[in-house]
Amino acid sequence: MIRLTETIWIGDSSDSSLRFDAVLNVAQDLRGACGWPDVEYMQVGLIDGPGNPPSAYCAAVLALEALLSRHTRVLVCCHTRARSLAVVMMYLNIGSEYGWDGLLELLRERVDVDLPVPHEAHRKMFDQIDWQLLDNLS
Repeated sequence: MIRLTETIWIGDSSDSSLRFDAVLNVAQDLRGACGWPDVEYMQVGLIDGPGNPPSAYCAAVLALEALLSRHTRVLVCCHTRARSLAVVMMYLNIGSEYGWDGLLELLRERVDVDLPVPHEAHRKMFDQIDWQLLDNLS
C-alpha cells in the first residue's frame, strides 16, 4: 500500500494489514467487493491502456470524491496501482495548476517508495479532459 495523502492510499484489496473505510476499485477486470465487513465499496472499471472513454475517468473521480466526503481512509485499488495512481492524480488535479508531471513529481517527493508508472493512455486522457468542469466538487 502507498499512502498518497492523509486520506488516500493506492494498492490492491489483497492486503488486509490496513483497515479502510472505503474502497474504490478502478480495474475493469478485478471483480467483486474486497470482502471486508463495514467497508463501502465502489467500482468504476478502467482498462489499463487505451480504450477508456473520458466519462469513465470522470466517473472514477466523482466516485472518489463521494467516498472521500464520507470516509477518512480510502483505498483506490487495481492490479498494479497504475490505474489507481492515474485516477488519484486526476482527482488531485481538480483546482490545481500542477498538471500531470507536476503532480507526479509532488507525489514522488511525498512518498518514500517508487510509484507505479501509469500507461501513456491515462496521461493522454488526463490532458484531454477539461477538469475545470469538475472544479466545484467539494
